Amino acid sequence: MKPIRPPPPMDGGVVFAGPRHSAAADDENGVSEIIGVVMLLAMVVSILAIVMVALIPYVDDFDDNKNWSSARVLCEQVQSRIDVVGSAPNGTGVAFTLPLVTNTLRSLDLVETWTIQADISGLDRVDVRLVNATAFEISSQNETISSVSVSNDGILHTYNVTSVGATHSFDSQQYFGRELIIDVENAEGVSIHRLVRLQLSGLQMNTNLNVGVLNTAIINHGMMSRMPNKAWNIEKFPTLHVEETFSGQRRVTLMLSDIQTTASLPAGKSSTLEIISRGPLTLFDHDARNLRFSVDNQLHSNINPQFTELWTGDHMIHQATGDTSTYFGFAPWERSSGADGIGLFPQDEVILLEIVIQRVEVS
Repeated sequence: MKPIRPPPPMDGGVVFAGPRHSAAADDENGVSEIIGVVMLLAMVVSILAIVMVALIPYVDDFDDNKNWSSARVLCEQVQSRIDVVGSAPNGTGVAFTLPLVTNTLRSLDLVETWTIQADISGLDRVDVRLVNATAFEISSQNETISSVSVSNDGILHTYNVTSVGATHSFDSQQYFGRELIIDVENAEGVSIHRLVRLQLSGLQMNTNLNVGVLNTAIINHGMMSRMPNKAWNIEKFPTLHVEETFSGQRRVTLMLSDIQTTASLPAGKSSTLEIISRGPLTLFDHDARNLRFSVDNQLHSNINPQFTELWTGDHMIHQATGDTSTYFGFAPWERSSGADGIGLFPQDEVILLEIVIQRVEVS
């Protein structure tokens, strides 16, 4: 029996007995490749998202540090120009540009009050006490006072002492202003005692951070700052110094600063700040005894204790040793808390007292 052979192909080619590829199989392979690419892209995006989420705190910290440094530089620039203009004659001014990108300026009106008094001539011990917003009281140990001159924001009034006694009361019938100077004179018309009360204003710069708002205050040549959810901290104190001259005389110097705002303060990326001098005013420039002063800062209740601790800290150390006889410097005037002010000890030692206030207007 003859074997059966398959018929030859019509095209003369080779006949394959194996499986043949279909169009459906090719489509499945193409879909698989697309799914793989999509999954790879999704994985890359997921990794990038995780990295970005992990880096956000570091990026925020970097931005906050940058904004903090910018605010610090801007405050120092403003303070340096205030120092220059404040020492210039009345009417002298300067205008400069501030890039207030993440910062805003605001006024701190009447934020700090200084009350300073000392005996500046003679041997009498005089004390002036402000009773209320219009009245004051003067006590004289040797009863040598004859008249009183009061300069209230530049307006001068004179009162004669007609009563007999160690204590005398006066009522000006006018509210005390920002600058109050009371001169106590003897029978020869010589000023033997002076009291100065100054209500000072300043500036505050608010800087937006990712964690909140940074507050920086420029008050009386000092700088104070508060981080979000933190207490106010004094970074730079007012310029009060006690030193000894080449001739051996002891000297106390104090530079005060008053920054009054006369118009709305600038804001924006290209802000122009104008500073005009109202002329410096010399308050003390002579020998003095029984110097005492008090400071009341209204920015926050934790500012005044920091002032007291700085200026009376050396006295506390001497007190701890049990010997204050050789101490020269500032100490609490009466109560140790400093609530009654701060005085220079020894009280009766004659010193050279130099106190000047710089007055500027900003807009």
